[in-house]
Parts: sequence; structure tokens; C-alpha cells
Amino acid sequence: MMKVNDKSKTVLEKIFKLVSENDKYIKLNNNPIFMSLTVEIIEDSVISLCHYGEQNGDLMRDPEMLFWVENGNYYPFYFRNDYVGVEEYSGEIIGNKLIINNTKLQNDHRKFSNMWLQNIKYQQNI
Repeated sequence: MMKVNDKSKTVLEKIFKLVSENDKYIKLNNNPIFMSLTVEIIEDSVISLCHYGEQNGDLMRDPEMLFWVENGNYYPFYFRNDYVGVEEYSGEIIGNKLIINNTKLQNDHRKFSNMWLQNIKYQQNI
């Protein structure tokens, strides 16, 4: 399993703390010129980050990522972007444990999340 880098971990820790203090769900919109960020704790060990857009009245994920949280580290394992019709799982949760079944894809998820989280840090003033 490949975790996010230290800069991204810091961003996720700040976000995770905000959500934990606000009942497992929060919508960050600290800068109205950028898309708001919806953050949800799905399970004790899974956190979802999502930008939502709208098309023909439907909410569209642009993108959504899921992260497994273990021992203070964050492991991306899911990516979805509805505008381009992409949904990717690089791992699955079996018996309360993340099992990576596509290491190349999980590495791609890690690389993307490292870049995306730095954009979120800037956009949301985190």
C-alpha cells in the first residue's frame, strides 16, 4: 500500500480534524471562486473527499476520492469523475482491512491525490 506524501498527509489531518469535530460530515467553502469540498467519514477508517458539480440537475462528482486511514496514514484507493465516466477501485475493504488489488492504479491514485490535496489546501485556505 502506498500512502500520500507528508504534505498531503498534513492537509488530510487538518480536514479530518474538522470533520471529526462536526459529526462526520462537512462542506468546506472557504473561497467562493472555487468549488466547495464535501468531506464525509464513511466508516471509521474511510474518508471521502468530493467536489460536486451539477449537470442537467444531477450532482456530478468532479472528482471523488476515498482514503483508507490507518495508523495516522492515508491511502487512496478509489477515484470517480462523473463528467468523464471514470470509476476506479485500486483496492477493496475485506474484513476491516484495505487490500490493494492493483498496485499500479493505487500509485496513480496516490500521485493524483498528492497534487489534488495541494490544490485543495490553496483553494480552501487550509
